[in-house]
Amino acid sequence: MPENHVIEFNLSEHKAREISLSEVHIRENSPIVYWVHCDLNDQATFKKAAELFHLPESIISSSQAINKLPIFIDDDDMISLQIQATLSTEANSKNFALDHLIVHLGTQFCLTAAASTQPVIEDFLAHYTKYTRYAKTSCFIFFLILDGVTNDYAKLLFNYELLTDELELEVQTLEKNIYQRVMDNKIQIMKIKRNIISIREILMRVSGRSISVVSEHCRSSLNNLSNHSHLIINEADSIRDTLNGLLSQIDNTLMQRMNQTMKVLTGFAAIFLPLSLITGIYGMNFQWIPELSWKYGYFYSLGLLGACALLLFFLFKKKKWF
Repeated sequence: MPENHVIEFNLSEHKAREISLSEVHIRENSPIVYWVHCDLNDQATFKKAAELFHLPESIISSSQAINKLPIFIDDDDMISLQIQATLSTEANSKNFALDHLIVHLGTQFCLTAAASTQPVIEDFLAHYTKYTRYAKTSCFIFFLILDGVTNDYAKLLFNYELLTDELELEVQTLEKNIYQRVMDNKIQIMKIKRNIISIREILMRVSGRSISVVSEHCRSSLNNLSNHSHLIINEADSIRDTLNGLLSQIDNTLMQRMNQTMKVLTGFAAIFLPLSLITGIYGMNFQWIPELSWKYGYFYSLGLLGACALLLFFLFKKKKWF
């Protein structure tokens, strides 16, 4: 279950400690900055943090929205955004879990909020003590959170690449039809691409212009992260092209199997065609058919049918229709 966390960073002394929300005191030009993470299931704490940090109303209202579209609000002294973060980096043909993550950056703090446990938050909690040595402003928290989300997508995409390689081997064995699995993977890849594109657009907007809450050093790091996200998008396109190739290969294989089946059916139909002709002739209601009064006429007809069938069977066998 997700929990509420408050970390106080002393940038001048390179120290960090966990405190309660009531201990947060925002002071301008102070070396003390805060990271606050709120569990959206605990609305009381989230509203208290939203009031303390003056969270935009659009972000507050969107935290409970069903359609969790990306949101980005930038001002000179704050940045607010809502993006989709992965809940797992395990590749799954059917679906992978996503949930929205709220990030609000101010000059002395960075607030995050989510309704579920997210790997990026757990990773930050596990390693935040070593980040203080590089921190100069609260923007380092903003960067690390977005970097973590981007890296989670990169890991997820890597696992989908491995899954694509497995599907490619299965297609080559031709043992079973995996068309739907390949199509499902393609849908998941496109979902990853859409989410990464939205993150890249945010990174480009933040790093592409001067915002007082974002330092020059942080802006450079965000620009590098934007380039990284662009590489992830290219990788997603590459995997999608591979999956399209697999779909075409499966279609060709199915078509070849169908052609082979039709060839066999056509061969058997060709064998039974003269047999039907012979039985049709002897089934005509004429008064005089010599073979009808012949003692061996029945056996002659059966032999003729068998001879025609065997002749055509061996002929088609020689032509490798069977």
